[in-house]
Amino acid sequence: MQVEPRLRECTLTVNGVSKVYSMTGWRIGYAGGPAWLIRAMQTLQSQSTSNSSTILQAPTLAALEGGTDFLIEWIDELRTCRDLVVDTVARCPGLRCDALDGAFHAFVDCSGAIGAATPSGDVIANDLDFANYLLEAAHVGVVRGSAFGVENHVRIAYAVAMRCPRCATRAGASRPRVRR
Repeated sequence: MQVEPRLRECTLTVNGVSKVYSMTGWRIGYAGGPAWLIRAMQTLQSQSTSNSSTILQAPTLAALEGGTDFLIEWIDELRTCRDLVVDTVARCPGLRCDALDGAFHAFVDCSGAIGAATPSGDVIANDLDFANYLLEAAHVGVVRGSAFGVENHVRIAYAVAMRCPRCATRAGASRPRVRR
């Protein structure tokens, strides 16, 4: 609309708070546009989904009104977390991932671990087995890549505190082992 104000009546802007405000999983969004279109969207939504609870609406409003000054520090923290994950993955035989900008997670190729045996002798047959092994052996929760249509990958979220809140130790101190 800044380039061509005449587009105002046919421009819809849609956004959400999940990414910028780190309110992942809340699934709260908003839209701005012509009144006729917003009314139509309200009618459609009221018949197809439930509304967000007031418990979620109040912090969302606070986030939107609070500004984005915190982002510079938060982006630095995310970059540090990303680098820790990528560096840790690079030290693990059979795993590979690239450092990506603009995400809260690393998408790790675990195809090099498929067919490997765990210390207990179980064979890792797919990304679900690998995800389960990480959960059982290292208490690390990941999402299997096949849930996103990409087999032999896992998604590791890193939008978390760098220190364990229970013991104040640095995250990433140990990693599980598999043998070939």
